[in-house]
Amino acid sequence: MNTAHQSVMLTETLEIMAIKSGSVVIDATFGSGGHTQALLDQGATVIAFDWDTEAIERGVVRFKAAIAENKLFLIHESFSKLAEEVANLKQTEDLPISAVLFDFGTSSEQLMSAERGFSFMGDGPLDMRMDTRLAVMAKDILALVPEKQLEQLFREFSGEVHARAIAKAVKQSPTPITTTAQLVDCIAKVTHRKAHGLHPATKVFQALRIAVNGELSEIQLALPQALSVLEQGGRIVCIAFHEGEDRIVKQQFVQWEANKKVKKLYKKPLQPNETELQKNPRARSAKLRGVEKI
Repeated sequence: MNTAHQSVMLTETLEIMAIKSGSVVIDATFGSGGHTQALLDQGATVIAFDWDTEAIERGVVRFKAAIAENKLFLIHESFSKLAEEVANLKQTEDLPISAVLFDFGTSSEQLMSAERGFSFMGDGPLDMRMDTRLAVMAKDILALVPEKQLEQLFREFSGEVHARAIAKAVKQSPTPITTTAQLVDCIAKVTHRKAHGLHPATKVFQALRIAVNGELSEIQLALPQALSVLEQGGRIVCIAFHEGEDRIVKQQFVQWEANKKVKKLYKKPLQPNETELQKNPRARSAKLRGVEKI
């Protein structure tokens, strides 16, 4: 299986962003740098955000030349600080923003990282923090959140149908669950099967990751900031992989459109074509939405 990260809907993204040489764009979710590379190749100057230290370190090495030429500004921060960081840059640089891209997917490097607690395929500490400056880890949530709220978390953040049984098993565990292998074993005992080809632990791990990093509230904070920094006629493009993410984007776009702040670029979200899905099955849940600032 190919575990290298592949940027989802890259062709569609570039077409919708309508990048011209010399444009200044924000890649709010740098990740493995796939979208940033494509934007640089189109002649854009890129301001890229990521709160993952490892992603930033890889980016500094990979894009050394672009950083030196001030073609790439790589910022170690959450995109919920987008407006503040752009304002800081504009004190020294002329940076009219023509597009903002959010790709809310987790990179393959993160998902396969057992030592950081993202992967259910190995054994490591139940951490799951994108930004190690955060205080709460996944193991803390399992230990401190009451059973009923834990069930709700699994159900709302990932649609886990066995949420009640898993939450009960976690809270009744004779020893604290602090590693990924312990959690996988706990889940396996009450699910006993794979659902729709997914590993039994997939949805619980997703729910915990979202909770640890406050991912949905981060999106709610970031979208208005993206619109505020954007030039008239600029575009915001969002790629969501989770129902909760897409709902926030959809509702925000509808509100903006009603207030005549933007116009939608498509009535319905775009989704990956069959060719892309054959090459990259992880793209199956992706939904792309875009708006243009009026």
